[in-house]
Amino acid sequence: MPDASGSLLVTTAQRLRQRTDDLVERQLSALRTLRSYDRVPDDDLRRSCRRNVARVVAVLERRDQLPSEIEEDERASGQRRALQGIPSEDVVEAYRRVLSVLRDAFIEEAVAAGADPWAVLTGARQLWDLTDRFSSVLVSARQQVEIDAARRDERHRMAFLHRILTGGVDPAELVEGGAIHGILPDREYWVLRCRQRPDGVQRLIRQLESAGIGVGFRPLITMFDDDVVGISAIRPVPHDDAVIAVAGPVTLTGVPQAFAEATRVLNVAVRYRRTGVVDSSSLSVRAAVEQQGELGEQLFRRYITRLSGRSGSASAEILETVQTYLRERRSVAAVARALSIHENTVRYRLERYQTITGADLADTDALVEVWWALEYASIRPTGPGA
Repeated sequence: MPDASGSLLVTTAQRLRQRTDDLVERQLSALRTLRSYDRVPDDDLRRSCRRNVARVVAVLERRDQLPSEIEEDERASGQRRALQGIPSEDVVEAYRRVLSVLRDAFIEEAVAAGADPWAVLTGARQLWDLTDRFSSVLVSARQQVEIDAARRDERHRMAFLHRILTGGVDPAELVEGGAIHGILPDREYWVLRCRQRPDGVQRLIRQLESAGIGVGFRPLITMFDDDVVGISAIRPVPHDDAVIAVAGPVTLTGVPQAFAEATRVLNVAVRYRRTGVVDSSSLSVRAAVEQQGELGEQLFRRYITRLSGRSGSASAEILETVQTYLRERRSVAAVARALSIHENTVRYRLERYQTITGADLADTDALVEVWWALEYASIRPTGPGA
């Protein structure tokens, strides 16, 4: 029975091959009932229909490969339909319709060849399986095209952002590219540069991107020299232990200058081990401390190094007391409470500091220099040659 059935299927396949031109036109008629296929040329569809006949014949003859004259397999057709803008559900429906045409033709030819019901059922099942298998291939091919297109769009989007941040976009491109990516030339944006642990970078990017959805603009966010950078219509909020340096808001023409500012702010914030959202105003004069390294080194030698001759613990206690004194607005009582020591101990340590360094903590100029030296000490390089 199986051998006889196989022989009849091969005979039926040969009869279908002889009717290729007719079956192509029948499939074409079925496809033209789908409005979305109006945009696909007849020659294109006939090529796919001819391939469908060859595929059915190959299945009935128990062959996996298509004839060499077939130019395009199902995956290539699926990709072509995606590029032609045919909805995926219509692609699947179209394939089911043309396979239904071929299945009916198979049944006609099998009955005409005297095939028994078992042989007809076997062939019909094979064609049903064929429909399901290559419907999936068509959808998968389309999805790959969409993924590739999305990746390509994202690359263009990120390249455009890089050029905006670094000032590499001319006015005409700024208007054209802005229209493509939803950026308005007269609107103001926050410019940001962030640093996060490698394992938290993707979470940070997702948060920054989702933050702007509510205002009708998806922030442009990408990587730049291992940092997360971008522009956003709203000021970002803190995220875990990331440091997010911001500048702005500015219009698009002011983005390069704002990005340079955000970069400076980030460098200062990182050296001070800051986290959260920071800008030039929140760092205040500390930005100048970081930038004026030569001055900081001079003040460090004058107000910090002179303590190095003392015992390590005594030197650390004196410096801690001076730092707390400045932080607590020069209140001896507040320092005593903060350090859990007696007020007389505070006075003694402050006097020792003034004696050793020559600094008069009652003098405003000296007070500023001491504060500067302490701030510089907290970010001073500690490697060789420092």
